[in-house]
Amino acid sequence: MLNSLLNFLIKKPAWSLVLFLFVVGATLLQIQNFSLDASSESLSLDGDNNLELYFDTQKTFGSDESLVISYTANEETILEPNQISLLRSLRDDLLNIEGINSVISILDVSLFQSPPLSLIELVSDVYTIDNGKADLSYIEDEFKNSPLYANNLVSTDLKTTALLIPLSTDNPEVLINEETLKVIIKNIRLTMNEYRNEASLFLGGVPMIRNDAIAYIKSDLIVFSLAVILAMSIMLAFFFHKIRWVVVPIMISIIGALFMTGVISAIGWKVTVISANFFSLLLVMTLSVTIHLVVRYREISNNNPDATSSELTKQTLTEMIKPCTYTVITTIAAFASLTSSNVKPVIDFGLMMSIGVMIAFALSFISFAIFTMLLPKPQTTNQSDQFLVLEKFAIITDKFGKQILVALTVAIIISIIGVSKLSVENSFINYFKKDTEIYQGLNLIDKELGGTIPLEIVFNDMANAYWADSSLRDDFHEVHKYLDNIPSIGKVLSIDTFMQVLKTSNNGKAPNGFLLTLGKNNMPEFAKEQVLKPHISDDSDQIRIVARIKETTKGLNRNQLINDINNELIENFYFNQEDFYFTGTFSLYNNLLQSLFESQIKTITSVFIIIFVLFLFIFRSISIALIAVLPNIIPSLIILGVMGLANIPLDIMTITIAAIAIGIGIDNAIHYISRFQNEVAKDGDYLSSMYRTHSSIGISMFYTAATVAIGFLVLILSNFIPSIYFGIFMAIAMLSAVIVNLTLLPKLLIIFKPEMNNQRLIK
Repeated sequence: MLNSLLNFLIKKPAWSLVLFLFVVGATLLQIQNFSLDASSESLSLDGDNNLELYFDTQKTFGSDESLVISYTANEETILEPNQISLLRSLRDDLLNIEGINSVISILDVSLFQSPPLSLIELVSDVYTIDNGKADLSYIEDEFKNSPLYANNLVSTDLKTTALLIPLSTDNPEVLINEETLKVIIKNIRLTMNEYRNEASLFLGGVPMIRNDAIAYIKSDLIVFSLAVILAMSIMLAFFFHKIRWVVVPIMISIIGALFMTGVISAIGWKVTVISANFFSLLLVMTLSVTIHLVVRYREISNNNPDATSSELTKQTLTEMIKPCTYTVITTIAAFASLTSSNVKPVIDFGLMMSIGVMIAFALSFISFAIFTMLLPKPQTTNQSDQFLVLEKFAIITDKFGKQILVALTVAIIISIIGVSKLSVENSFINYFKKDTEIYQGLNLIDKELGGTIPLEIVFNDMANAYWADSSLRDDFHEVHKYLDNIPSIGKVLSIDTFMQVLKTSNNGKAPNGFLLTLGKNNMPEFAKEQVLKPHISDDSDQIRIVARIKETTKGLNRNQLINDINNELIENFYFNQEDFYFTGTFSLYNNLLQSLFESQIKTITSVFIIIFVLFLFIFRSISIALIAVLPNIIPSLIILGVMGLANIPLDIMTITIAAIAIGIGIDNAIHYISRFQNEVAKDGDYLSSMYRTHSSIGISMFYTAATVAIGFLVLILSNFIPSIYFGIFMAIAMLSAVIVNLTLLPKLLIIFKPEMNNQRLIK
């Protein structure tokens, strides 16, 4: 079948091109359906019920999907008449934006001490700045001291306030449409621009984080993919000196990446933050295969100047099909190992790249055959692809074997130390550069308005008892105080917040159960929506405490914070574990991070076991399998070690690099050993075979590594920090993989002289 396909491609290149373009074109039409997903669901664990609990909580208490505008007056306080007027105008302009149904500001919230209200007055009427019932001579004191609004809606210096813009759909499990959100945010920013002369304004909130992350990722997909292509084109031109060997590999790579994008779009597979760099990776995978084909084609052409295009193409593809097939299998194994994770986006990324690698392989061979047959045969030159650095690698391997082993041993030890320091803690704010609006907005909200990212604690079967049980109310008061004293928590909001307001209005005494029930039943619906519904539900019999986390807290450890709170609730407040659960964006993200960390070891272990078994099948030798696998542990160790030593935490993108590094390294090992076997078979001389292998397949390996490394380093210009780290560590992965496979791997082959082609060939 393979020969039939190959013969068809070579004999009927024009028809092959027509069929090829038809299939590719049909697939590319689907790209219009391409979409990115940075929702809470994209941060979920496979089979974890925390996401379901999260949506259930939103159904019960209301959505936490709100945009936040921080408004800082230039000189005066926000309570000055002209600032009140500006805030009113800004709020009204925001309400005129399609998709915005409400805006919560200091103008709209219920006031309870402006003037001081009795308990009966407090629960029977609504006093706001906007309805004119509030006494403005009291509002400064209330906003400074109110447990509801101080360091929440208003900063303690009264210079900064927040305007909350709730974003909700009819179904709490369905986030607002990405495109709708994009338009809303665009219009909000345009509206904010009209007020920047009067105040300093920043837009923030969880939906804003999601929107900006998607925007940066899309920008990286488009702008940096083009930049990567340009960088790789320059490198190919430097190595090959002929336009066709620049255009052909680049065209094939682009076609492969776009084709897979079309496939993903056709089946409705959403790309998440974790899988956002799939396009760049597919460019790399396709380019890698194509460079190997180009180098071998040129090598055969130089050795056989009289050969026809069809002969050159057929020989090239025939010789390369086996090692490339093996590399595809092992690379798929590396990516498939990601499915051992219980993080759904990681699983999807593993499957996505497994399919993509197969497509890249198939398209590379088909495209290469078509293009080489349709293009005129290149003129044979005496120019060799030999590169001085490859000769240096061979000499170093030959003459400095002990030094190589010592250096790599030291590198491994240092890397292991670094791995021991590896962490997964990373805050949303650190995903963005300091000069971005999202960074500045989150920083300001953390500093002045009590934080952005909510950690929610939901208590079961307690809401109805709360109104009648004074000891239970005291317990929640103490829990609230405990949370409020944690440095990384900016603002705590709970039913106890409202109880403190009621206490102030009841001459400093906590109201009894009768007064509470009376007040609750008679409170205006508007006030209930603001102060009761977000925190207590009689229908579900649940109580919710919302602790807003300051993402800028130095040394923030999400998992430790949640564990400490959990233990405190059980050991010192005597709640049972089944009495409560954690949810909210903070909890979802923590679950993701911890699972990523745990799955890292599992993934790396499983991929090496799988690849070792595959090597046994490919080479029919335990010794060769060990020699191939062991050096390729090093790139992953180096990457993780550098991250640990540099205090760079694993994040949503870098978590996959170890598996990618393994796949890249193993590909190099297969190509090298396959060619080494052929060379040893000629004369049995392992040392000479090493020199010849370096000057042939070593060139392909080096060209690929250098080209791709330079391409990925373009990502350091991104505004999205995870993309920057991904680019840097992908470059390190490429270079470290090619170095160990051009030094340690051949040295081990020379030292141990494993059987090649089922014979012990020693000279």
